[in-house]
Amino acid sequence: MRIAAVRLPESSLRGIRVDAVNPRRFIVTMPSLVPEISMRVVDAALLSGAWLPAIAAAQERLIEKHRWSDPEGRIMGYYSAALAFTPIGAPRSDTRGLEVGLELSYLPPLSEEHRSGGFSKTESTNLMPVVPRPRVAYTMPGDWRIEASYVPPVKAFGVKASLLSVALSPPVAQRAGMHLSARIAGSSSRVQGAITCNASVTEEGPGERLFFTKVCHDRESEDVFHAQALSAEVIASGAHSGRLRPFVGLGVRTERDRFSVGVKQFNGRPDPDHPILEMRVTRPYGMLGATWARNTRSSLGGELFYAPGSLLTVRLLASMRLRGER
Repeated sequence: MRIAAVRLPESSLRGIRVDAVNPRRFIVTMPSLVPEISMRVVDAALLSGAWLPAIAAAQERLIEKHRWSDPEGRIMGYYSAALAFTPIGAPRSDTRGLEVGLELSYLPPLSEEHRSGGFSKTESTNLMPVVPRPRVAYTMPGDWRIEASYVPPVKAFGVKASLLSVALSPPVAQRAGMHLSARIAGSSSRVQGAITCNASVTEEGPGERLFFTKVCHDRESEDVFHAQALSAEVIASGAHSGRLRPFVGLGVRTERDRFSVGVKQFNGRPDPDHPILEMRVTRPYGMLGATWARNTRSSLGGELFYAPGSLLTVRLLASMRLRGER
């Protein structure tokens, strides 16, 4: 805060002295009017700007803990499962080296009942129909495989998503053409979008328009969903049938999800009246698919991914080996 300096005449400064205890406190002595007046106007002017951040910090947002069985937990579980980092292909023991690929994961739309989160208003969760994810993998001697993926925070379909995932797959056993491997994967995701307050809800009826005006302050929200997960999988793949290699896998995920309701006030500042939702859960999932090897350098993988209670979806992965040997 800037305070204007005013130069007063020398006569007006007579009878004004600084308090020895508090130098920022002025004592004005005016015998003709009052014996002594303590003035704190300068104190108030100097401190008013400093108090504003303290008052805002004192308005701590409520943190709600949810279980996966809660309606809010189901929505967070849907998001987290949609971002799971699965292999989308059978382990290949016939190639070594570096591979790059592109994954496409279909996001099935949530029903109106699931989008409500236990309330009468539905959330705008059906924003992205497909999640693209670039991937890189390296198969080392001994059939150890390292995978990684990173999606930078680029806005698409009204959503800005940043995804980071890594995985390590050591071989377990191989007999009579059957290949068994383990896989450990970790991921950290951040998704931002207008989920709570989306301008499109104003077209759904007068109730939604009133909600957008009174609760959302006529502004789209900037909701942020954080998902951290650690998973362990066992994957079994069958013998080669021409160029096709089927696989099946089972896994378990430990998730830590956090959804920050980003409703904005009229001045653009976050509205502290809306909570932060958190959930921790460990749950199983499964996958079934096949890899079609066009040749030793390129392949196409398909996968049915199922997270009980969250989603059943289809994923595709097209990959190409850049360097290495058979």
